[in-house]
Amino acid sequence: MDETSTTLAYNFVREGILSGRFQAGAHLRETELATALGSSRTPIREALRLLDAEGLVEITPHRGARVCSWSHDEIRETYALRLLLEGEAARRAAALIKSDALSQLSLFATEMKQALQSGSPDRFATVAELNNRFHRVIHQSSGDSLLSSTLSSIIMASMVKNTFSIYTAVELSRSMNHHQELITALEHRDGDWAEAVMRCHIQAARWVTKPRPLELSLNVHQEVQLSPHTTTPSFPSEGNQIPRRGGSQ
Repeated sequence: MDETSTTLAYNFVREGILSGRFQAGAHLRETELATALGSSRTPIREALRLLDAEGLVEITPHRGARVCSWSHDEIRETYALRLLLEGEAARRAAALIKSDALSQLSLFATEMKQALQSGSPDRFATVAELNNRFHRVIHQSSGDSLLSSTLSSIIMASMVKNTFSIYTAVELSRSMNHHQELITALEHRDGDWAEAVMRCHIQAARWVTKPRPLELSLNVHQEVQLSPHTTTPSFPSEGNQIPRRGGSQ
């Protein structure tokens, strides 16, 4: 088995899922994926098996593979777990995180902003991957391997439902600002602050998965502008947005 081919196939399908190109419930046909990637079906088949074990894909005998989908209740329960566990991970990380891990977080936060500015068709997949790495650093810095591995398994459900391609400009801005505030809280070794920001971050992401009015959805792909004097994205002011449904991100 060509490990490189399998890795390429794995990354191709995984990024397609996390970016929203392959939506929840969509069938993943080996022949079509192989044609799109320019490979044989064998590495695609192995990649789907890996993604099945990861919880992103469900393989059913005689029916093939499809992107996993979750009910409203399952998504709600997943976010409830994330609120508790990721908040606790951030609290613990504040006391234990190393300087190299803080540097990684800063790098990932910067690269996410740059990806959003790039206008690349793959920018949301790039942000999703960087976001996963950002959160993984915090999980691993908690010093609790069980907590970290548990979060790795449950976080996938919310990532499939909550791809960055469905965020409005205001929601993207808020999410990026949460990342920066998390870094600041961790730098100050303030567990209460880090936990509070993480819980706010997860709760805000939860609201993005809820149905939104059509007119608000039209604002999702507004271009993000950078001020010439800052590396922080400048988005339309929140006051100029159409009112949100029952909560804010």
